[in-house]
Amino acid sequence: MMRTNDVVIDKVKSWLSDHNKSYQWLADQLLISKSLVGHMLSGERTLQPERIRQLADLMDVSVMELVSEGVQDENLSVNLRGSTSNRRSKRDLEHLLFAIEDYIGLAEQVRK
Repeated sequence: MMRTNDVVIDKVKSWLSDHNKSYQWLADQLLISKSLVGHMLSGERTLQPERIRQLADLMDVSVMELVSEGVQDENLSVNLRGSTSNRRSKRDLEHLLFAIEDYIGLAEQVRK
């Protein structure tokens, strides 16, 4: 299963290509720099929920369409085993928890 960020990036890149739109065009629409668009679409930056909503609006799709891989599983589960024993593993776990909370918050906002 791909990360939500990667799914969105792939769909945005594909949409830009299909509609003959450039990174500069996207930057102009989002009122950000072309270099920031490059960082976002290379995966160097995690897309924030507000930015995902903006992209969905530009692409004329729902947020759920943009973030979903295709097959939706409403019964998602996460199994963690072991413990964090160093700074890196603790940081990775914090990133995972943030991504989960971000995804759940985004899904709840879409349902409202």
